[in-house]
Amino acid sequence: MKSHQGTQNEFELLKRNHTVPVFVSETENSAVHFAFCNLMRDIDWVCGCKLLRAKEMDQSSIVIGTITDNEPLLAYLQEKGVSLKKLALEDGSYRWEAFLQEVIDGVLYIIGTDRRGTIFGIYDLCEAMGVSPWYYWADVPVKTYDVLCLPLDYSKVDWPAVQYRGIFLNDEEELDDWAKIHTQDGTIGPAAYQSIFELLLRLKANFIWPAMHVNYFNENPENGALAEKMGIVVGTSHCDMLLRSNQNEWEPWLAAKGYDDASYDYSIEGRNREILQEYWRESVEKNKNYEVCYTVGMRGIHDSGFYTQAIDEDNSMTKEERAEAKCSLLGKVIQDQKQILKDVIGESKKNASLQTFIPYKEVLELYDRGLDIPEGVTLIWANDNFGHMRRYPNEKERQRSGGNGLYYHNSYWAAPGTGMSYLFINSIPLAHTENELKKSYESGIRKLWILNVGGLKPLEQDMEFFLRSGWEAGKEEGMTKNASQFVESWINANFSGNHGPEVAELYETFAQVTNVRKIEHMQSNVFSQTVLGDEAGRRLMRLEDIFRRGNAIMYSLPVQERAAFFQMFLMKIHASYYTNHEFYFADRSTLSYERGNMQAADRYVELSIKMADYKRRMLHFYNAKMSEGKWNGILTPESFPPPPTALYPARKPALKIAQGGMRIDLWNEETTLRFSIHGQKQKWFEIGNQGNGTIPFTIEVMEGEDWIILSESEGLIQTEKRILVSIIDPHQHAGKTGQLTVRNHKDMTSVPIKVQVEEGVNVPETFYGHIEADGYVSIPAASYDHNVPGADSTDKSGWVVIPGMGRYEGAAMMAWNGELRPLGGELKNHPYLGYDIFLKEAGQFTLEIHRFLTLNSTGNIRFGIGVDDIAPILVESETRDEWLGTWQESVFNNGEKIRVELPYLASGIHALRIYMVDPYVTINKLVIYTNEQKTCNLGPIASQHHHKLVTDHGLESPTVNWNEVEQLCNQFYETGEHEVPLPVVLYATRDFYATIDEIFLKCFDVPQTTLGDKRYVDICDADGTKDVIKEFGAGMFIESNSIVAIEAEYALEDSENAYLTSSKDGNAIDWSHVQAETNGRTGFAMHVSEPGRQWENPEIAPAMHYKINITNSGNYHIWILVRHHNGQSDSCYLSLDGVVRPLSEQLGQGTLHTYNTAQVYYWCLLSDLELTRGDHLFSILARKSQLRVDRIYMTQGNELPPVDALWTDSIRKQP
Repeated sequence: MKSHQGTQNEFELLKRNHTVPVFVSETENSAVHFAFCNLMRDIDWVCGCKLLRAKEMDQSSIVIGTITDNEPLLAYLQEKGVSLKKLALEDGSYRWEAFLQEVIDGVLYIIGTDRRGTIFGIYDLCEAMGVSPWYYWADVPVKTYDVLCLPLDYSKVDWPAVQYRGIFLNDEEELDDWAKIHTQDGTIGPAAYQSIFELLLRLKANFIWPAMHVNYFNENPENGALAEKMGIVVGTSHCDMLLRSNQNEWEPWLAAKGYDDASYDYSIEGRNREILQEYWRESVEKNKNYEVCYTVGMRGIHDSGFYTQAIDEDNSMTKEERAEAKCSLLGKVIQDQKQILKDVIGESKKNASLQTFIPYKEVLELYDRGLDIPEGVTLIWANDNFGHMRRYPNEKERQRSGGNGLYYHNSYWAAPGTGMSYLFINSIPLAHTENELKKSYESGIRKLWILNVGGLKPLEQDMEFFLRSGWEAGKEEGMTKNASQFVESWINANFSGNHGPEVAELYETFAQVTNVRKIEHMQSNVFSQTVLGDEAGRRLMRLEDIFRRGNAIMYSLPVQERAAFFQMFLMKIHASYYTNHEFYFADRSTLSYERGNMQAADRYVELSIKMADYKRRMLHFYNAKMSEGKWNGILTPESFPPPPTALYPARKPALKIAQGGMRIDLWNEETTLRFSIHGQKQKWFEIGNQGNGTIPFTIEVMEGEDWIILSESEGLIQTEKRILVSIIDPHQHAGKTGQLTVRNHKDMTSVPIKVQVEEGVNVPETFYGHIEADGYVSIPAASYDHNVPGADSTDKSGWVVIPGMGRYEGAAMMAWNGELRPLGGELKNHPYLGYDIFLKEAGQFTLEIHRFLTLNSTGNIRFGIGVDDIAPILVESETRDEWLGTWQESVFNNGEKIRVELPYLASGIHALRIYMVDPYVTINKLVIYTNEQKTCNLGPIASQHHHKLVTDHGLESPTVNWNEVEQLCNQFYETGEHEVPLPVVLYATRDFYATIDEIFLKCFDVPQTTLGDKRYVDICDADGTKDVIKEFGAGMFIESNSIVAIEAEYALEDSENAYLTSSKDGNAIDWSHVQAETNGRTGFAMHVSEPGRQWENPEIAPAMHYKINITNSGNYHIWILVRHHNGQSDSCYLSLDGVVRPLSEQLGQGTLHTYNTAQVYYWCLLSDLELTRGDHLFSILARKSQLRVDRIYMTQGNELPPVDALWTDSIRKQP
């Protein structure tokens, strides 16, 4: 569509302030009229034109109509020569939801084969005119023109590849919070659904599983009526049958009926089963006049298992007999549900209606036992909730008349205690999603695709890609054929300036860099800062690049486009940038503390907190200020519900800064800076200040000054400094040894550093393969030297490149077989990827294969490894389905690492080969370790290949422009540091434990308007020394007014009144301190830092001890201020006077983790203790590591522990 004055070869469709006569029959479906009304509004927005409803088609410039069951329109169009055959299949029937836009004799015809075909034709025109589908949900400005023209021979026809395409509003509490503020419904209801349904239709989608956490769809009859009126098909998910929404609907329905003894359990025959049938039948009655989808089968209330009390309690059955009985019962459920459909809507309508069965979780096991699913029911296959399809339909399933569907996730509320939820942003690369969808389509999944989008925002990009992929799958052309192409087209369609190509680059980097560890899954020390350089720093360098470039693009846009660009794209880059820097600096504080660089530890704590605050300022802008507060309440990832993102990394500030010297740490924690002529030409060492004040330093090249370059040779160090050492032309200086001397001019000491260039190796000039250096050969899988078809295979199988899907960067290689089966025959005859390698040393080495996480729950994950002409070996992963092998770790790390011992190899040239066996196995990277190495998350950087030198990364450290970020917060976010509301203080009270299984309930909270004093800020002496422990006071903790209040960190003082004891398991593990949010965010909490530790025997666990003096004896409520992030970090023991109290005395029975207490600090009423008058030893012993304990509050009263601003320690007195 062109926006200029029409020429002789163009049809002037719209002209500003002109009236356009349009014909739409009064007999058209209401959904078409709804879309037509939006077209009228859109045309007014774009051109200021008014649409006039014409009474006759001959009087119109635009004719809109649906040809199915409309003989007068059909005859008229045939008479006018409209190309209706383009809408037909080979048998002459019309395609599902197809539309035709065609100009004939000065008239634009928009013709649909059915009501949604016509709607899609209308909205397709709206988008072409300049009205984005996201005009409402992301505030994309409408483009305006004076004239819009079409070619005189314009003709466009289109139809969907997948029949039903839609979304699941799930874990939608934030959307509901928004609806409470911004709609009269007070929840997700007709007001919200009208905009959501319109968005879906503009994206050529037709299907929804509506919200089910916060309400139930049938609760408001207007919801279903609106969906029908607009043309949206409503269904329900895997746990809600026949359009019921059990979590919020079952019990109110029972109450309304007066049924007080019914159970959601079909195994209980008689009246209970009749009640269930009545429940389902009434739902079908309510929806019988609508185009809907009926889910059949049965699971428990809200995603719980298939409940079968009568079977489970039948002790006469064996385990196998119980499983068979459950399978038979589920078959009976489906049979009875089908009968209900027949009774209510009739046989023909039942057969024509969309019916789905979702073999999910325990129901999948019953399906695999031979559950009989009626032929016309669509099977819906789920991924593992993290974007990896678990299985594909087999040949028999592909032949079913009901077809196959897909349930996919870009958002997920994970199983309790796993810490695997991701509900802030989605960083699964579009290239990843694209590949999974392509595999699904070619495997016969073509009936229904549905995407879990959480609360919808901020998943705009992911949602549109998924839905458009469902429309375009299998077609030769389309914007979703390539993920980068989609991003480019999508950005250019919504924003001015032709920034699409650059944004596509930024997106690919964002997705690959972020998804190696989702920001929701970040933990301490995920990425190393010391092994083979600083991989964490290199990662931040890439994020910093896209952060700056993305901001530059935003600022180049017209002001009215910036909020939309931020919502739809840039926000997730900001979120990743802030979160990853926050964790990097936190990790750095711990590393600096362990090295003794105490001023550096304090500085990195400050920087980590600063990044957390930047993120909060961004979120405040998003909710409270962006688009004039339109989206307030819709993005709250730091509070529950749903489960929050990763918060509060372990930051370790200094406890003591005294006089000290200088410390030197070398790259890879080595004792010599070693360089290979084929390896990295740049490495670094770090100078740390181990004391107070500053250290003036100089660095002198004592030997090798003609080939060693330093980034700095003198300066002052207050914290620490990284110095880059570069080698000029290592080939010319092979075998040479140099020496640096680092001088501390404060205490006149010096430290020598040896620099060694290894001896050269005789690599033939004609060798273009991968060359060993620095103790490894690191090979991106897509950097193959040979891609060899199998001796026994056809062109239907082989290894293919998948762009944008490499772990962290680059492409991946996927085994593909058009016949959808494993390859048979001898492994050596299979297709293989060949990698030419040159080994400097001989030996038996380890090969590490980085595998993209493909799954196959009914098959195998196999490939072959071979070297030279040695017979290849078969390698098989146990991680073929969720919760098998290393699945959870592989999800966290976006890939699996498999290690294989290679045969003894001589030095020189070899050929490494990866053989195809099972389809879809995908490889990212191959690493041969020739020296013993500490492993790191990302693995070594790529080795030299094709004579391309190893990439230099300089200092491998972040370079934040703090002034620019501050300016961004003040100017674009319009949010000062003190505008952001403080987090509320949360309390897990006694009542909380009574409702602990009601997972959507929030903790009781108390707002904070101010924090406590910054207790530990200004405690340094004039010379910069400090001693935090001196601030703790001394003596026993004295009860006053039946209250004892203790800071947990006082155990660090190691006095007779507060002290630590190490674990007695041979590891001597202790509690240690981290920064906490109390004392004005300068306080401390205590934890056992090493992850994964657990002590079932409290007698050997590390402990914190406090001597207390009690005057008022009685029953004391023991509160502790704690933080944990999953079910492996949520437990401790209490001990009184050396006697460990049983876990059964704790209100949580030894378990604290719940969804609503994850990641955050909260006050937990842990237990009650009877304290007699006199002195006692109160102790907290570790049970699970990484539990943080900040404060302890003992009281006989019913008051809540005070917020930070009101906290007062107990008085301490020497005995």
